[in-house]
Amino acid sequence: MIRVALTLLAVLAFAAAPAVDEVNDLNDRARKALDEGKPAEAVLLLQKALKLSPDEPVLSRNLAWAYYQRGQGWAADFRFDEAIGDYRQAVKLNAEEIGYRVNLGQLLMRNYRLDEAEDVLAAAVKDAPTSWDCWLLLGDTLGLQDRLPEALAAYDKALGGDDAQVAAIARTSKERTERQYAVEKNYRTDLTTFFTIRGPNTSAAFGSKLAGVLERARTEVCSALAVSPEHRNTIVVLYPPEEFRAVTGTHEWVGGLFDRKIRLPIADVERDRLQIEAAFRHEFTHLIVSEITPGCPTLVNEGLAQVMEFGRGNGMKRLADYLDARPGGRAGLQAIGDLPASFVDIADRDTVALAYLLSYAFMDHVISLYGAGAAMAWVRELASKPLPEAYKAATGRTFESEEARFRELVRTQR
Repeated sequence: MIRVALTLLAVLAFAAAPAVDEVNDLNDRARKALDEGKPAEAVLLLQKALKLSPDEPVLSRNLAWAYYQRGQGWAADFRFDEAIGDYRQAVKLNAEEIGYRVNLGQLLMRNYRLDEAEDVLAAAVKDAPTSWDCWLLLGDTLGLQDRLPEALAAYDKALGGDDAQVAAIARTSKERTERQYAVEKNYRTDLTTFFTIRGPNTSAAFGSKLAGVLERARTEVCSALAVSPEHRNTIVVLYPPEEFRAVTGTHEWVGGLFDRKIRLPIADVERDRLQIEAAFRHEFTHLIVSEITPGCPTLVNEGLAQVMEFGRGNGMKRLADYLDARPGGRAGLQAIGDLPASFVDIADRDTVALAYLLSYAFMDHVISLYGAGAAMAWVRELASKPLPEAYKAATGRTFESEEARFRELVRTQR
């Protein structure tokens, strides 16, 4: 949390008294607006004050704080472009407050605007070498760009600081990146039209064998969802199963991972071709969703990915059959709102299986009723609206009534 206090202006000796009074009045009203949670009003008031006294640094700092507060509101409402714009204004008006750059860099990174995030964070650590938060975020940004040695160097900087919390996060990130780099640095890299394919250097035909499988799966997903990724080239890393677990730290039931790279455990290219193709469809769907709505709720993100992985029309029956085999049966079906924010960290096999099946069945249900176009409209609406509002905007139906209908269909499924 950035702490920047709004300061009342002193009398401006170089200005006429009426102008000074007006500036002070605007500043006072802006402070009151901020206290009342009205940053948009404060921005307008301070813009007027700064026009009257453009060389007053206190006004610039106050306006920066108001922009930041308005940006926080935009971000809370999932309106990330507006938030980024306001954070940029805050940085422009008060570049000395590194906290503004921390927030801007972090939001850019989370929206996968990695070049922009790197520019902001690299400039921040140049101007403030002891900004340990910025070193940490720079390491994350470089890692997402597949620049692992540079990411490790940035994490080392964050580790060397006096912020224990940042150092702890940097240590975990560094250890994860070191595991990746130790495995991947000797991998073979093959470039195709759509992919950078990386894997064990065991066969010159490795990349070419996979290229056809991956390109077919890519085409299927893009066609089904009527969308293509913004970034033409996708990094796909293929590991022997034991190396996949070592690098990702995931549970044994995880069949793939997307973290801007698509990571897949592969034992035998020829034997496991269909499994590879299905797992890739799943992770490639995550890539598409991440570009449209980076913070897409897990219910929608995982549900849609499973529809692309397993196909349409199977979700309801698979969920009902699974529930029938559990204590409590179908009556024990949890509410969708009770699903955890992330499925990755669930340690219990039964719990994670049910979470995935529920998200799959619900998204399959939505697509069966309204089509894939409505499902993608829901994804897009989630970029700026909470889940229920986004659902109503995409389908015309309330989320609560849809869940009730879904639960009844699960209950009566044969």
